[in-house]
Amino acid sequence: MTTLLSWLSVDARAPSALYIVADSRITWGSPARRWDSGRKVFACRSNDLFGYCGDVIFPVIALGQLTDLIDRDALWSPYATAEERHAIVLAQLTTSAERRHRVPDADFTILHGTRDGDKLQSRFRLWCIRYDAARRRWIDTEVILDGITGSEPLVILGSGRRALLKELRTWQNSPQSGTARSIFAAFCDSLIAGGDELSGGVPQLVTLGRSGDGKIVGYVAEEVRYLHGLPIPALVTLDEIEWRDALFTRISPASLKPLSNAQRHARVQNPPEGGLTAFLKRIGAVSPSKSK
Repeated sequence: MTTLLSWLSVDARAPSALYIVADSRITWGSPARRWDSGRKVFACRSNDLFGYCGDVIFPVIALGQLTDLIDRDALWSPYATAEERHAIVLAQLTTSAERRHRVPDADFTILHGTRDGDKLQSRFRLWCIRYDAARRRWIDTEVILDGITGSEPLVILGSGRRALLKELRTWQNSPQSGTARSIFAAFCDSLIAGGDELSGGVPQLVTLGRSGDGKIVGYVAEEVRYLHGLPIPALVTLDEIEWRDALFTRISPASLKPLSNAQRHARVQNPPEGGLTAFLKRIGAVSPSKSK
């Protein structure tokens, strides 16, 4: 019932940002019973990002609790490492799940992205936490980010995985291959094309850079502003949020036009044929979660 993607952006010096993006559709048994503004990604006022796919009820409630506690500095000290923070996240999730009694149980996957260090000394980390309902088992896997030299997807999960791979092939075989904009544009194209009926609504995007806290990124489409998949009105405070369109162009939330200093990005035209880049091999390292 989701398309969930994480990617790493790399500039000329080093990895520069970690992203998690998801669609906004939640379904109940079929695409006809859906909600297209369900929240699926979270950014904390710390070095932590989250996204989920699969079952909805436990992940969205548990992550809402967890991110609030993180933002209130109630879970760890300011000096906790990425590995220490992740261990606490996993412990809190499993403890919360154990407090459920006689409730429907289903598979889900949670991504946890974080960072050690700051600026050029920073190191990004990403974990994939899977819950296997049939075995009542938690599977915690770190996605290896070492050795990545260009912007590329890290994990693709959910029912929309195949539809997204189709669009990524088009963009990754183009002159714009290896850029954050090609990855995000492919994600948007997969939603627009409707290749997976269980994925829909608009993209929800969160990011973590070399310095500073995690942050949400607003999305603009057809002169409408969206945050967490929900249309919102224009406010002065929206200038504090970064905004992007379907081609990853930076947008002014006031004018809904590209910022004056924004790099303009073009859509793929007549992409050349060729083999897929190494990222297609890498994403097979983490199995997609079972989708409903």
